[in-house]
Amino acid sequence: MRKIQFFILPFIIIVTFCLNSCGEIEPLDPALLDTIPNPGTTTGVFKVDFDGKTFVANTVQAIVNDSYIAISGLKTPSGELVQIGLPAPFNKVGTYTWKSISVAGGMMGIAYMPSNGTEPFSADEKDSGGASDFPGYTDTASITISKIDVINKKISGTFQFTGVKFKDLTGTSIETKVFTNGSFTDIPFTDDNFGLDADTFYAKLDGTEFVENNIDVAAVVPFGVNPYYSIVGKKTNGDSISISIAQSLSVGTHQITGIFGEPVTSSCHISNILYNANSGSITITSKTATQITGTFNAVVKNFTTGNTKTISSGAFSVELP
Repeated sequence: MRKIQFFILPFIIIVTFCLNSCGEIEPLDPALLDTIPNPGTTTGVFKVDFDGKTFVANTVQAIVNDSYIAISGLKTPSGELVQIGLPAPFNKVGTYTWKSISVAGGMMGIAYMPSNGTEPFSADEKDSGGASDFPGYTDTASITISKIDVINKKISGTFQFTGVKFKDLTGTSIETKVFTNGSFTDIPFTDDNFGLDADTFYAKLDGTEFVENNIDVAAVVPFGVNPYYSIVGKKTNGDSISISIAQSLSVGTHQITGIFGEPVTSSCHISNILYNANSGSITITSKTATQITGTFNAVVKNFTTGNTKTISSGAFSVELP
């Protein structure tokens, strides 16, 4: 399968710019060339305030179709990324919150990925009653779609959210970041869904991009372990990076706590040496019956030699088998 540098995917997905050399995960796209998404556009304005400064994207991309709205803003050369997404039937003009969407059985997504490849700060609200994965976390997420210009194919709106992530692997200490005055103005969009060959996979291994030649996706039902999805980026020389995600998991950030039988894990196989997950996380930014999208990072270890490798800036969007 081909690897595309920027990609936007179906929501319940929040997009992902695939940070490559200077960019990463997916976002808005004004046009397609021979069914291959172009590398984004600098047209339109995407910005948001946090940490006493204003994030202004210089590369944006979006998709608006019958299934979802997906918008992303990438800031180069730092590689910072903000992405937002709305599933159908909320992919139209209106104002949406986690609660209003979850009451109807849907999920929206908003997240910020720092430039250092660590796990993103994501809005988190799991049900209509306001239950969150993070004790003490207060949700402020709101997305307003103010205009969808179907003639000129441009979308505008505003957003805000409080991003959250665990500070460590104990699962008890959280870190939050407040994002305000977010807006996207006259962002060009495409309505393309991409075809079966649109699977995407990106990662850096010890700071260098891992350029795969093929992406394998499988639904695994092992004996004695919960069913999971296996997503593997492979090179022709046999090197690979893989992640495993329990099929039952929903949108959110999931910590890597072990090697086998865990809800999420990761590994890599380099020069015939296997490295298994020691720590990290996988964030599902969007999941439908046919597609899963997200980001990941991990420290993997060969438990014989004790040597470790760092997987960072991971991003994936694949069709589910």
